[in-house]
Amino acid sequence: MGYRFADGKRMRQNSREGAAPWHLVVLLGLLASGVYNLWRWRSDRCLVAKHLRRSSPPPPDQWRSAPRVSVLVAAWNEADHIDRHVRSFVGLRYPNRELILCAGGTDDTYARAAHWTGPQVKVLEQCPGEGKQRALRRCFAIANGEVIYLTDADCVLDDDSFERLVFPIAQGLESACSGSSRPYSELSRHPFVVSQIASQCYSALHSPLYAAGLLGRNCAVTRELLRQSGGLDAPAPTGTDYVLAKCLARAGARIRQIPDSRVQTDYPTTASEYLRQQRRWLRNVVARGKEYGAIDEVRSSLLTSGVGVAMITLPFLALVIGPMALGLWVLLLGHAFLGRIRYMFVARAYQGLPITPGQIGMIVPLLILDFVAWARPLLDYVFKKGQDTW
Repeated sequence: MGYRFADGKRMRQNSREGAAPWHLVVLLGLLASGVYNLWRWRSDRCLVAKHLRRSSPPPPDQWRSAPRVSVLVAAWNEADHIDRHVRSFVGLRYPNRELILCAGGTDDTYARAAHWTGPQVKVLEQCPGEGKQRALRRCFAIANGEVIYLTDADCVLDDDSFERLVFPIAQGLESACSGSSRPYSELSRHPFVVSQIASQCYSALHSPLYAAGLLGRNCAVTRELLRQSGGLDAPAPTGTDYVLAKCLARAGARIRQIPDSRVQTDYPTTASEYLRQQRRWLRNVVARGKEYGAIDEVRSSLLTSGVGVAMITLPFLALVIGPMALGLWVLLLGHAFLGRIRYMFVARAYQGLPITPGQIGMIVPLLILDFVAWARPLLDYVFKKGQDTW
């Protein structure tokens, strides 16, 4: 018994002695991450300045041509947003436009939308189970525009974002364009929303001039290209924007990225809403990506889910394999934390989003929520559940 006690004491002592180097490695790793993020911030700041110097298009009355633009919207259970959305469309200065809504739901979305029916607004009733893709297809069937603008019922349109997106197509420079988004002004100080928009803003600014994807709530395409590509004819129980982007690519089109076109929209403000959104986005890439042979995108989505699983399980593995796992988790979490702070500074410089100590304090809890959101779709792939639900 004495030998066992002495051996156990020596093992615990050796464990404590062996832990010190890991503390040093983590500290040095975090310092290196800090230096890296400061170095990246210098180039990020230059990129932001470049975008801020870009001028808006001239007013539409100075355009060489101003073709008719049809705005198509599928609105289901959007009673809280529909009036604000239509009002924003009516207030646009672009002269040659129409809004076609396919509205419905268990609330009074259709009744509210029908109230706006007029020369510039057409309203169809969306049937239960029809889905967004078929609803948009019906809108397209009665649209008269040479340019088709797709957005969502919870978006608030404005002259700057609308004209920046439409201008390259109206002037015959591009056939498909995709913009970005920003939160409603009343959500701009919500720490949960600031975290989301900071990451999205950073990704948008670093997107290439032409990319394979598009943002379904802020994109435009020529009528002829949309017809030829069959982008609204392809089955899309979920991931309508992903399917549309793939159809456009198959038709040989390039999608011009215009991050300076930033439409206002709603953002999740609760964990459950955010988890559902992220789960759907990742799941769509895997489910639809396999159909279109986008193996690299599927692999990237699965890798993201794998990172989520790793970051959730590493603290628990420390109980089994020792402090090395915990040290690695702290290092990775610290690197992600510093990166999110840099994203916030980029968003503040570009979009004027505020940064407060409370928002910085929320980064770690929100990162952990991200890890859960990334990991959850793996269960859907295993049990084949909910892959075609919103």
